Amino acid sequence: MAITLDEASKLSNDILLQGVIETIVKDSPILQNLPFIEIVGNGLTYNREKTLPGAAWYDVNESWGAPTPPTFDQITATLKILGENADVDNFLKATRSNVQDLEAVVIELTAKAIRHEFEDTFIKGLGTGGSKDFLGIDGIVVIHADWAGTTGYALGDYVHATVFNGFRYECTTAGTSAGSEPTWPLEEGATVSDDSVVWTCRRSQLTSTGANGGSLTLAKLDELIDKILGGKPDMLLMSRRSRRKINALVRAAGSGMMETERDKWGNFIQLWNGILIGINDWISDAKTVGSSADCSTIYAMQYGEGALCGLTSPGHLTIEPVGSLEGKDATRTRIKWYVSLALFSEVKLAKLIGVKD
Repeated sequence: MAITLDEASKLSNDILLQGVIETIVKDSPILQNLPFIEIVGNGLTYNREKTLPGAAWYDVNESWGAPTPPTFDQITATLKILGENADVDNFLKATRSNVQDLEAVVIELTAKAIRHEFEDTFIKGLGTGGSKDFLGIDGIVVIHADWAGTTGYALGDYVHATVFNGFRYECTTAGTSAGSEPTWPLEEGATVSDDSVVWTCRRSQLTSTGANGGSLTLAKLDELIDKILGGKPDMLLMSRRSRRKINALVRAAGSGMMETERDKWGNFIQLWNGILIGINDWISDAKTVGSSADCSTIYAMQYGEGALCGLTSPGHLTIEPVGSLEGKDATRTRIKWYVSLALFSEVKLAKLIGVKD
């Protein structure tokens, strides 16, 4: 069963742990809402839904054809170690304890640093063999290279049309492309021959404001939302600049689809068409798209065991009193978290790129 960090903390009798989790969660829309699955071992291998099986109509007594099976990508998500030591000098602890509990302050600040690192990795994590982090959502929704002429393509390669059209194209017959770009089909599953290459149209979880970026519109926001199948997104995650732009668009349109509420921690939150708007300070407003270097990205995501979900070891986040440090008059408390991220279906995560002010 997948539960959020906040719900997991209620199962613990450790007051210090509960306080650390509250510090990590209360200012993070991601960690307030992202559920986590406890896994045994150091990773999880799972099948990510790629394409659905085929279906057809038949006459009475007609022979049924061979089924078209669904396809999956086999993904392995490995738990990574996130944490930090909170060291407190015993002299300072003793001489300042009448003003404030210095140890509690240091642990609280360390918990905030861990939250910041998780939120940064949630967006930009590399998840490569040489990195120590997990793959973030920016790397999960891939921006493929544009199609190129007289180029060799292998089975399973993907391209986008040179003028992005909302789809991606999978190489289902390997070969060399023609000198001129084919007329791309705009129906999922349709194919087109490109000299000796055959491309198959596939759904894309990517949408764009234009080749060189462009101003955000409410129509583009709705297009992003429609990329999530099987219900609405649980969250639209964006930079503060993008939220300001949405607020300006809503005010100009006089739209009543924006709501404001308070969460359980008393923070004001905004919802567009019932979808939570989350802010992440590690989403850059200076990304390059085409000739523009002032672009941002908005992400739509659905949470859950069949969608986007965190992975963690039993017990979730832990706090260890390491004790006295050798050669120093200081004590150490270690906060650590074995954590990763999994997307069980491609259609539960999408991104809009090229968002300008």
